[in-house]
Amino acid sequence: MMPRDIGAVIFDMDGTLVDSEPFTMRAIDAALKRRGRSADGLSESAFHGVTWSYIAGRLNDRYADLAEPITDSELVAMFHRLHIEEPPALVPGAHEALLAAMAALPTAICTSSVRESLTEFLKRLNVPELAAKSVCADDCTRSKPDPQGYLLAASRLRVAPDRCLVFEDSVAGVQAARAAGMHVIAVTGCASDPSGATQAAHQPIGDYTALASDFFESIR
Repeated sequence: MMPRDIGAVIFDMDGTLVDSEPFTMRAIDAALKRRGRSADGLSESAFHGVTWSYIAGRLNDRYADLAEPITDSELVAMFHRLHIEEPPALVPGAHEALLAAMAALPTAICTSSVRESLTEFLKRLNVPELAAKSVCADDCTRSKPDPQGYLLAASRLRVAPDRCLVFEDSVAGVQAARAAGMHVIAVTGCASDPSGATQAAHQPIGDYTALASDFFESIR
């Protein structure tokens, strides 16, 4: 059942609007290889939807004997470089859905990526005006699945959390939005754990082509 009386729309970025989540494991793999280690056995979905600081912490806990601990800054640098060198494909219908949402309702992005990556993405889509209301890892002290980021986005949009509609791909992201009291649609086409995201969300879509052309107008 589609929501009604929605006052704002919030999109996650990586994996939800753009198919960039494979870059996460590539950055992790590169950091481990520099230290003579392998990413074999790591759960890809465990590192999706969370901040680089959280990822670095998890890796350093797992590989506690590393002579040189992994830093979030080196992971960010690799991830951002991949974004620039190999611009990832947009999720089908994502650009159109983002523009339609912006035309109908207050809209923001809430991402676990850093501000630099968010700014580059908004520049690519020619929607720099979203930056002021959007939330990134730089704005938060706690990672998804904590609701901090989504609550901050709702505050910036000046809309009550229970009137916000969120699009997310990761289990951690869906859990964060649900914990904030928001309605969540799981976008499963690029999700590393589509079943988990679907179960945690209110409803799933494969991608934005599944939405009716008047979807964002109809949910106001």
